[in-house]
Amino acid sequence: MSNLKENSKWENFFNENIKKLEETKNFSKKNIKDFKKSDIKILQNLINFHSNLYYNEEKPIISDLEYDELFKKLEILEKKFGLEKKQTDLVWANFKESSFKKVAHSRPMISLDNTYNWEDLKKFNERVIKNIFDEKKSENLNTKESENLNTKESKNLKNIKNLNWKNTEKPYFEKIKYTLEYKFDWVWIELIYKNWKLIQAITRWNWIEWEDVTENIMQIKNIPKKINYPNYLEIRWEIVMPISSFEKLNFEAKKTGEKIFSNPRNAASWSIRMKNNEITKKRNLQFFAYDLANFEEFILSEKKENYFEVIKDLEKLWFEISSYFEEFDWIEKLIEKINNFSDFKKNIDFEVDGLVVKVVDINLWKKIGSTEHHPKYAIAYKFPAEIFTTKIISVEHQIGRTGTLTPVANLEKINIWWVIVKRATLHNYEEIEDLDIKIWDNIFIKRAWEVIPKIISVIKELRNWEEKTIKIPEFCPNCETKLKKDEWKVRVYCPNFFWCSAQIKEKLVWAIWKNWFNIDWFWEKQIKLFFDLWFIKNLSDIFELEKYKKEILDLEWFQEKSVNKLFLAIQKAKKVEIKTLIASLSIFWVWKKVSKILQILFKSKDDLLNFSYSYEEIEKLYEIWPEIWQNVYNFFNNLENKIILKKLEDILEIKYFVPLVEVEESEFFWKKVCITGSFEKDWKKISRDDLIEKLEKKAWFFINSVSKNTDFLLAWEKAGTKLKKALELWIEVLNLEGFLEKLKK
Repeated sequence: MSNLKENSKWENFFNENIKKLEETKNFSKKNIKDFKKSDIKILQNLINFHSNLYYNEEKPIISDLEYDELFKKLEILEKKFGLEKKQTDLVWANFKESSFKKVAHSRPMISLDNTYNWEDLKKFNERVIKNIFDEKKSENLNTKESENLNTKESKNLKNIKNLNWKNTEKPYFEKIKYTLEYKFDWVWIELIYKNWKLIQAITRWNWIEWEDVTENIMQIKNIPKKINYPNYLEIRWEIVMPISSFEKLNFEAKKTGEKIFSNPRNAASWSIRMKNNEITKKRNLQFFAYDLANFEEFILSEKKENYFEVIKDLEKLWFEISSYFEEFDWIEKLIEKINNFSDFKKNIDFEVDGLVVKVVDINLWKKIGSTEHHPKYAIAYKFPAEIFTTKIISVEHQIGRTGTLTPVANLEKINIWWVIVKRATLHNYEEIEDLDIKIWDNIFIKRAWEVIPKIISVIKELRNWEEKTIKIPEFCPNCETKLKKDEWKVRVYCPNFFWCSAQIKEKLVWAIWKNWFNIDWFWEKQIKLFFDLWFIKNLSDIFELEKYKKEILDLEWFQEKSVNKLFLAIQKAKKVEIKTLIASLSIFWVWKKVSKILQILFKSKDDLLNFSYSYEEIEKLYEIWPEIWQNVYNFFNNLENKIILKKLEDILEIKYFVPLVEVEESEFFWKKVCITGSFEKDWKKISRDDLIEKLEKKAWFFINSVSKNTDFLLAWEKAGTKLKKALELWIEVLNLEGFLEKLKK
């Protein structure tokens, strides 16, 4: 009887989720002009339903973007129809009760208004200006009261007021300075310091109350327990879980059968609310300071008028702040920076969902004003959403250039920022098992810089048990060779490396890629067509393709002008550095970084054609593990590969590795060096690439982060947390002058 009740309960839960998901999709597609007043109640219930799943249950069934779109529509409708009781004001009012002690806010915490496009940033800037130059305020400036302006009023404000902004073309844009920093949509924490010591840590419960989580927060490494500041101080932070830590947490949870989290934010939130604070300690959480609860008290005591300086003062007290934090003279420069921001986001190990734009001059804030929900002097620019929901329809199994079998999911079509997405990578079969992915599952997918999106997690709350298990094939889908699996790895592969046509095609496509031979006018479809026609059978054949010119011109869509351009590009590609050639050969685990290290071993033709290094001879090379050496050794000593390499040596103009000094004599031989900051000499900027190039020929290894294995840190102006970490680990720090002096030696 109890089983029947449980089944009935689960069925009701499933049906409710499916119903709400369908309603959500329908309302998401609906134009705001088509909404009626009767739709508001349904929208309010939807927002309440999804807020509960996200904040209380930590089991969302829609993406952040889908939620934001619903929320925006509800805000517009509540305002349009003049509702007094607004659901958008009550999102935080329905939190599930917890066992942590509650405390009151010392200063109200409000959200930021947000946008997804830079045109809105220009409008935001105009609103800031208009709020400062409101006609009523301008009239007030002519009164006696305005003649006795507060003496603390900033120079920036006085300068702006002297302008008649309606009659100026540019100046009013140029007078407002802004800061730009990461926006963390994580877990808010407030740290309270008194008499130099951390005395309390609280996290947001709702808009009115906080939870006391002091004991757990004391376990976090990068939170200073003592600071060089005697006065009362309330610091507001965001708690962050690095992506690498999140992936490791879910990997371990899968093994032990513990809770699997849908995203790093939920994992971080759960971690700081654990009754056992030893668990919190193990979660590798990090914090970034972004605000003060006693802000006005602090700026008065420290005599600060500049927001940028306030946050930098927190950094001087050893609080970590946003690793990206910059000041701009006017809005156009800031927008230009945002438009070129994607590279920054790739290189950080935590998720940021946008950037915060804030007026620098604190004295302008009250003039600009606030609404009930957000300040008018700040706005969040949100990156194009990367996470969406869809469904798996089927799974294909593809063979890659190294023989690895990769499952790829065919999806229910979804429009992601004007791109129709139909496929997502599953990477390997262990990932399918870890995420418990099945055909017909509803899923969250992420599309950032990947051409094919990645599946983040399964929405198990929407399962109806008709889903199908994904099975590993027994034979290669291309050549029907029996597949193998690495005993010590998750890789399933086809061992027919030399005759599996799918592998050979992918190897050739890889070789002509822009990072390697970079052959213009040569595309994937052409490579595969020429292979099928037997014009190309291996890499060396590409450079003798011109002998098939007549046959190529006889093919449909090939014209003499474009074919001649292709042959010219092939001739140009014959000049190649040895590190580029190594990377183009599709040796398993040998990518750009590894090929850069391995080039040291190839000083002549003999090294290429008669590779004989044992692992003992090269084990000092950074990040060259025994498995990588074995793959390299096997490749260069295979008879068929030797024949192709001999042809390539005859055809190509290979630039072998020539060290500036004998590498064994170089001070930087086998050394691992990290670089941070911006560099300048004789009033000219020196790029990081220039510095790397200077050392590359002295057999050094560049690394992106500081660890106990780092030998040197090259640091100069605007050095950030890497410098702090290097000093903590007693790593030798070089300035630019010392670095260049060592190069001369």
